[in-house]
Amino acid sequence: MPWRRLALDWVAPLGIVAVGAVNVAMKAGTTDYPGSGLVHLAFLTAAAVALGLRRRAPIAAPLLDILIVTVWAAGMWPRDAQGPFEGFLLVVGASYCIASGNTGRRLVQGSGLLMAYFVVSQVVLFFVGGGVGDLLPVFVWMVAAWTVGFVLNRRVQQTQQARQSATALVADHERRTAEAVGQERSRIARELHDVVAHSLSVIVVQAAAERRALAQGRTGPESTEAVLDSVERTGREALVDLRRMLGLLRQLDERPTLAPQPSLRQLENLLDPVRQAGLAVDVDSEGVATEIPTGVDLSAYRIVQEALTNVVKHAGATRVVINLCYSPSQLTIVVGDDGSGHPEDVLAGVGGGHGLIGMRERAVVFGGTLQAGPSPVGGWEVRARLPLGTVPEPR
Repeated sequence: MPWRRLALDWVAPLGIVAVGAVNVAMKAGTTDYPGSGLVHLAFLTAAAVALGLRRRAPIAAPLLDILIVTVWAAGMWPRDAQGPFEGFLLVVGASYCIASGNTGRRLVQGSGLLMAYFVVSQVVLFFVGGGVGDLLPVFVWMVAAWTVGFVLNRRVQQTQQARQSATALVADHERRTAEAVGQERSRIARELHDVVAHSLSVIVVQAAAERRALAQGRTGPESTEAVLDSVERTGREALVDLRRMLGLLRQLDERPTLAPQPSLRQLENLLDPVRQAGLAVDVDSEGVATEIPTGVDLSAYRIVQEALTNVVKHAGATRVVINLCYSPSQLTIVVGDDGSGHPEDVLAGVGGGHGLIGMRERAVVFGGTLQAGPSPVGGWEVRARLPLGTVPEPR
């Protein structure tokens, strides 16, 4: 968690400050910590704070830490005296952080600045009468810390890359598996479709033949019972295969619904939320609303539902009129609004939903048609015609 990581960032700096504060309190004014104890604590705290901010500024914070320690040691101790041990720990820690907290170009930049610090320090020492050996032990420890940080950083990067590769492989395997399962399900569904179609054909042929035989008086009760038994058995088998086929066509993660499928008889339940949203909706019905096939009834309901959804989302309308025209051969649905029209993405079926594509497919499945466009009297109109007769052969 972020707060945990933040706490870990400050464990080492605060620990160094605590140890240094004790040393300063005990040795301030001596050769170990010459001068004012408050000045020592100020330098120590500033350097520790800079190191604690290393995650926010992976290069600037460690370099600032090193610069503060350098000024602290050069300004408070004589040239030939040993500097503070806490400063040594902060400088070594900063070198480690530069290598462990940066990658690529930033790592090169930080390491280059670290090397420039050492070179500049040696030049300054040369002019004030010092030598290479004055900073060499500290520099060796800094190089060692940088190396450890670099190695650990590389290990972390390799682990992350391996984890990402494994995740990608798993995702690719799952995708391929899903594709293979989908293809196999489609193949099985096509085979079951043929089986169901054959079974229904047998039922129709047997029923038609028995009806003709009954009309001509060429059959008896035993023969009729045998035909009905065969029709019942074949129908049960077709029903089982049909359920299997529909189960195969479901999405892998889709749960079957136990609620009744909606129909035009429940249209008022669909209109209530739309009216509550401030849209006036009128329903006109023409003809006799006879019993229509369940599949056609469901598709008609969905077409009205999708048309109303498009009106609410895209039309900017204030009034909608739904006209249902019943005839013995077909059901005509007209949904018109007084809005300013629908954008092209609704027509094309892109963006947030399937637009008119889904409505058109529902109409075509039952041999019907669907048109959508500007209404002659203004606004937008969706007109669907759904035959109530024989379902067309699949395309």
